[in-house]
Amino acid sequence: MLDPSIEKTNLITKSTVSIRVDSVSMRKILVLVDGTETSFRAANYAVNLAKLVNAELIPINIIEDVKQGGAIGLLAKYGKMSIVKAFKMARRHSAEGWLKEIEDEALSLGVKVNSVILDADGRNEKSILSEYATKSNIDLIVIGSRKGSRVLGLGISGFTKFIIHRSTKPVLVVP
Repeated sequence: MLDPSIEKTNLITKSTVSIRVDSVSMRKILVLVDGTETSFRAANYAVNLAKLVNAELIPINIIEDVKQGGAIGLLAKYGKMSIVKAFKMARRHSAEGWLKEIEDEALSLGVKVNSVILDADGRNEKSILSEYATKSNIDLIVIGSRKGSRVLGLGISGFTKFIIHRSTKPVLVVP
């Protein structure tokens, strides 16, 4: 095992300072993929980080629940469940394509990859991601920043803020 202490020389005073660096182990890196450009940037970063630290990459997509106020939700409310099924099948098909792209890139670099698609089924997507990370012993969550309100700071979405503040795992936000 490498010695976790590092000696650095201050360039101004020419004095040597010892710094203790705690060992950090990353065995599983989860990256949220939703088909957006920012999620693919985050995935690219996660693939390369997984290669660097020899970690397993877990790209994940969460198929959102049908919103009751939307057209599909309204049809479902009146018994047209086939439209909901078709919507979810189309979303799953898209997710499989996005994840396949990331899997191919990871495998070409020798990174172990295990893609996951979860269905929200009436649950909050943010909570699902946090719970999955905890349950699966994820060491790092990588997420692309989404443009959100700058009023509350950071200029990132409520989804990303929720993950940052509520996750029990470290979160890396990729712009």
